[in-house]
Order: sequence, then structure tokens, then C-alpha cells
Amino acid sequence: MKSFPVDLEALQTVAAAVLDEDGVLLEANAGFLRLLPPGLAKPIGSRVGRIFIQPSFAALRATMSKDGQDSYHGLLTIGDYDVRSRTLRGRVWHTAAGLRVLAEYDIAELERLNDAMLDLNRDSAVVQHTLAQSNVSLTQRQGQLVEESLTDALTGVGNRRKLEQSLAIEVSRVRRGAGSLSVIMADIDHFKRVNDVYGHGAGDKVLAHLGALLKSTTRPTDIVARFGGEEFFVLMPHTSLAQAALKAEQLRAALAAQIIEPLTEPVTSSFGVAELSPEEEGQSLLGRVDAALYQAKETGRNRVVAASAAF
Repeated sequence: MKSFPVDLEALQTVAAAVLDEDGVLLEANAGFLRLLPPGLAKPIGSRVGRIFIQPSFAALRATMSKDGQDSYHGLLTIGDYDVRSRTLRGRVWHTAAGLRVLAEYDIAELERLNDAMLDLNRDSAVVQHTLAQSNVSLTQRQGQLVEESLTDALTGVGNRRKLEQSLAIEVSRVRRGAGSLSVIMADIDHFKRVNDVYGHGAGDKVLAHLGALLKSTTRPTDIVARFGGEEFFVLMPHTSLAQAALKAEQLRAALAAQIIEPLTEPVTSSFGVAELSPEEEGQSLLGRVDAALYQAKETGRNRVVAASAAF
């Protein structure tokens, strides 16, 4: 590799790579190649930007600093969302060569710590104390990694993985006869126009504002998640369709009543609402609420449409 020291090339526990702005892989060490989907014959020169799950490659590219400073420093979830992904802690920044990635395998670090603890002499009281402290630290670190992997970095609400996990749990709860489940879906109106007129930084502020609004005005038992782009979901356990529609209307009015700087006019959002029907699958519920949202968009935007019951 030309952009990284030679001793990085063969390392398996550190991922190093350079990609161009289209996501084409220009250089990669052994650690980064581990993250690529199996069966990719010629990684170098291939478009691999899609393996960046959280944040997405588009989000990283949009925030690249042009002065060589770090554009992102934190957790990176990389891999194939449906097959295998890894969460690493690293840095991404822009240079003349392209988008440069340098990340450490957090999971490998935890495994090394665990192996080291197992090698300690458990007969020693001092070692036992150290081992107990290390286990607490390891458990806390693992919990932190799990929580961060389920959180959208921009808005602080759940991400798509959080939504899918929570939806499966809530559908199972309803199947056991434990109450009802309704879902609200929100999509910011004319969001592309916000980015085009005010820039992506303003667009990010709008997304963060809506995420905060949804989180602060719903119950602790509700699950708020950003599905992707400008789409948000709120899972509402023990909530009827009428109650969820009323909450969606409150959210719609609250968002439309505020101006988010540097915008000069309010941002609005369209809402779809649906309630889980008996024996209905979670994906069917999401499909119906998406159809209701589409109807809200088609009939003028900045409104709430409730889906009819599934048959």
C-alpha cells in the first residue's frame, strides 16, 4: 500500500483503506479485506461503498472535511447487513488521495481481553479481584457496543436494526394476547429541497430536530427509530389506531409550528398510522403504514392518514 505504513498491510486487527468519492476501493490492507463480502474476485477497483452500514458511505462523504481534518471519529458498522457485519471504532477523513479509513476491530480487542483473563491464576485472591473488575469492564463495554450499534449516530434515536428487533418483540407480545400495537411513520416533506437550498448541514439539523421531537413527546415505552434518509418510525405498544393517529397529529402540528435555523420557513412532515391486526406479520404492518404515508403525500402532504385494517 502507498497511503499507509508497510506494517499495516498484513494486520488483521486494524482495517485500513482508501476509497474514492464513488465508493471505489483504491487501497486496502488485510484487515479491511476481511470486511468485504465473500466471493469478491478483485476487491481493488470494485465499488464497495455499500458495505458502510452505519454511518452510510453517502453520509461520510457528505461530511468530509476539505482541510484534512477528521470528518468522522467513532463507531463504524461495516459489512453485509443481511449476512455479517462488524462494529469497529475508527476514523474517516478526506485527503487528496480520497476517503481514508482507519479502524480497530473492537470485537477482537474484547476477545484478547477475555483470553487474558482466562489465563490468570484463579487461585489468587488478588487475581480474582482483578478478574472480577475486568469482567465488569468487559460486560459494560459489550453493552455499550450493542447499544451504539442500535443507535442512529446523527439523531440519537434507534436505527433500522433497532426497529426490526423491537418490531419482532412487540409482534410476539401481541400474539401472546398482551395488548395492542400501533405504529407511526413520518417522512419529511420536500426534504431534498432543504438540502438543495440550505445545504446538507441544514438537512442534518432538520433530521436531528425531528428525531428529538419524536423522542421527547412520546412515552418511554415507545420505540423511536430512523429507518433511513428522512423516514422515522414510532412503535407504540398498548396503543389503538385512534390513539396513535391523535399522537401523530400532535407531532405533525408541533413540527409545523417551529422554524429550524437556518431555514426561514417551517418544515412539515407527512404521517402514516396503522395498527397490528390479528395474525398479521410485522412486515405487513410496515407495508400498510408505508401505504398510508404515501397516501398522505399524494393528497397534499403535511397530514396524517390512518391505514384501514388488514384482511
